[in-house]
Amino acid sequence: MHYAVIGCIHSNVDALKAVLADIRQRGVERIVCLGDVVGFGPDPAECVDLIRQHCFMYVRGDHDLAMLGDSEGFIPKTQQILDWARSHLMAGDPQLVQARTGFLEGGLECFTSAGITFVHGSPRSASEYLFPSDVTKNPRKLRVAFAATEKVTFFTHTQVPGVILESPSLTWHPAQELDGFFHYKKGAKALIGVGAVGQPRDGDPRACYLEINKNHMHWRRVEYDLQAVCEKMRALPEVFSSDYAIRLTKGR
Repeated sequence: MHYAVIGCIHSNVDALKAVLADIRQRGVERIVCLGDVVGFGPDPAECVDLIRQHCFMYVRGDHDLAMLGDSEGFIPKTQQILDWARSHLMAGDPQLVQARTGFLEGGLECFTSAGITFVHGSPRSASEYLFPSDVTKNPRKLRVAFAATEKVTFFTHTQVPGVILESPSLTWHPAQELDGFFHYKKGAKALIGVGAVGQPRDGDPRACYLEINKNHMHWRRVEYDLQAVCEKMRALPEVFSSDYAIRLTKGR
């Protein structure tokens, strides 16, 4: 099966449109979204609309869940951004608002088929991070994730592309060091970070997604107009401080 896995769009519609165009150009058949469609960026409603139109599977992220309840538990600045995003999603045509909220409500917590699991954060929780540093600092957390994985678990929450392998010992392999390619071999277990469309955090500001064709996986990097997004953010309420624009341009 030929499909793409995307995640952490974070209300960056410019990056999302560029990624969707690249996916179409490559003739990819289906798209899986691993959540955090909203958050941090200037266009939450537009991103939700595009995801519900183009993705055949959608797993909710913790930012998406905040659209259905409240933003309690996030740091104050993130709470303010999520509250703004919620008000943006709930404005306008009532039918469109209902379609958006219905889509978010219908999102999956996780999905597993034929030994392949799709999550936002980890098999245990949408909000749990599987950090590269956990290989040495918190191996127990990774062992729990591998115990819930038959073959492969795809995740996005850390916004860093790469692979964590279970054996012969826990190891982290960044996508950059793999030249953007990973060949899954039968019998292995892997936790695969697909990266982020709208806010990468591996030092490369280009949008990132994972293209999968059978056991061959390619992380694709896509250019888009970063400065246009930063200008939109600066024109929004004060909560969208220049810090977020700087992080976006640095990919951190």
